[in-house]
Amino acid sequence: MRRDARSITRDWQLVAQRLIDGVTVHEVKNVPTTYGYLTEIFRTDWGLGGAGVDQVFQSILEPGAITGWHAHRDTTDRLFISQGRVRIVLYDGRRAAPTYGTINELTFGILRPAVIVLPPQVWHAVENLASTPSVLLNVVDRAYTYEQPDHYRLALDSDQIPYRFGRRDG
Repeated sequence: MRRDARSITRDWQLVAQRLIDGVTVHEVKNVPTTYGYLTEIFRTDWGLGGAGVDQVFQSILEPGAITGWHAHRDTTDRLFISQGRVRIVLYDGRRAAPTYGTINELTFGILRPAVIVLPPQVWHAVENLASTPSVLLNVVDRAYTYEQPDHYRLALDSDQIPYRFGRRDG
């Protein structure tokens, strides 16, 4: 038998891990309404990522699906899970960053919504933990360029990232 390590404070702030330099997590609350609930996804007055919004898109992840590791040279991602529950794993491969080599594991979704801001050059992969499709919205500061994509990939089992998927929350 082992006791769980402390992971949050009384006011629900994460304590188990130091966030990668430049990563921001802004939790939001669901607002009950007469018809269900309303959730703000992004506001410029939250000050997330500094730059403007150039594109918004969604990705649907089937149950158990995992996106491959990916990063951008110049683009800032702002991720929001609008349906389901996902694990977002980050890896700081920026040699000059104070958090070089750090891994962050974040779990968010419809019951605990948040905007996760990822600066350029932070590797990330997303795993759907729900038994139904999960919906990931991305509010980026630079639109996808079809001719020269600012999008770089590594295999999920790449030796360049010391993290392996395959375990479940317990």
